Amino acid sequence: MTSRWHKALAALLALCMTAGIAGCSGGESSETDTTDTAQTAQTDETSETESEEVKVGYIFHGDAKTDGVSGEMNAQRILAGTHSSVETMYIDNVSITDFEKAVQTLANAGCSYIVSESPVYKNVLSSTAGKYMNINFIAYGTNVRSANIAAYTEEIFQGAYVAGMVAAYNSESEKIGVVADTDLLYPIPVINAAALGMQLVYSDAEVVAAFATADDEIETAVNALKNDGCDVIICYTESRRAAQLCEEKGIKFIDSVDHGSDYSDYGNMLMYFGCGRSSYYLSHYKKMTMDTWEGDTFTGTMANGTVTVSDALPAAKDGTQDIIGALVPKVTGGLAYIFNGELKDINGSVKYLKGDYMSAAEIYNMDWYVYGVRLLGNYRQPVTDLTENSFEIQYD
Repeated sequence: MTSRWHKALAALLALCMTAGIAGCSGGESSETDTTDTAQTAQTDETSETESEEVKVGYIFHGDAKTDGVSGEMNAQRILAGTHSSVETMYIDNVSITDFEKAVQTLANAGCSYIVSESPVYKNVLSSTAGKYMNINFIAYGTNVRSANIAAYTEEIFQGAYVAGMVAAYNSESEKIGVVADTDLLYPIPVINAAALGMQLVYSDAEVVAAFATADDEIETAVNALKNDGCDVIICYTESRRAAQLCEEKGIKFIDSVDHGSDYSDYGNMLMYFGCGRSSYYLSHYKKMTMDTWEGDTFTGTMANGTVTVSDALPAAKDGTQDIIGALVPKVTGGLAYIFNGELKDINGSVKYLKGDYMSAAEIYNMDWYVYGVRLLGNYRQPVTDLTENSFEIQYD
């Protein structure tokens, strides 16, 4: 590491150790009464039968058999199912307009619980749930509950805050790209948090944002970010095509899905952040089998272990793990308030004064960008494929 980075790291670690980080964010007898044995067996059999009657259907917006976000969520569904007798099934590639049809298909298959696995369904879900009061819903991407809706959201922007800091530390151009999918959860807070994390390293660092969803759109966005001078890209997309392109083009990048052991497939990945949901699913399965389920509200954060951040990977500069190790405990412990203090928009106008704190609702509904963000372009194209989904229920 050059003396420049020694000095930057020393200053950064000093910052994270001060109060100013709030701006960072034996065995019994074998004899047994036969009556008791029969009663116990009958109870167990009854319990097992009741458990088998619980069916949970998942609705995915993307392809559940790919390695994208929907695929990750589906893997977490499978993992939770291995620890429960609840039967789960799913329908994937469901558009917003076909959401109610998917609900009806799963209800006809005997599902009394349905998990809505995309924030794009947020608006249509409330009206649909009102028509199916005999179905209980778990709604991903909303914090509004009702009698038959359990609201579940994640503060994924906490991971983006750490990612922004790591991206800046590993950048030479001090210009970081973010390719974001507007169908994912909180794309604007994710971009803003990344920018604020970057500014812990370089006060004048620039985040260049591009929006894309389909693989061809993502390719256009990544090329545009590279041509604009971005030497590190944060990938926040449903598809893993952004990560693949960065690897192919030799661009350092940070991904937003939990790669586990497959990170070794990517020699240019600096770190990754993501969310684990299997424990959340399992807790609801338990309530379902015990017939104690009710609509509630849950927010996944770094503090409760839902939002996760990896260690620095081999591609990262020396010292990267030190700054991750300094910042993550602050975020986890609630000492890094990401959206607080004076915040300016991209035009330099003050949106929040020093000492102000944004509420969760204000963060979730951000429709403006913080100072230091530049919008490169929206590469999303109008959807022209209106092919009707076959709505084939799948179990694997």
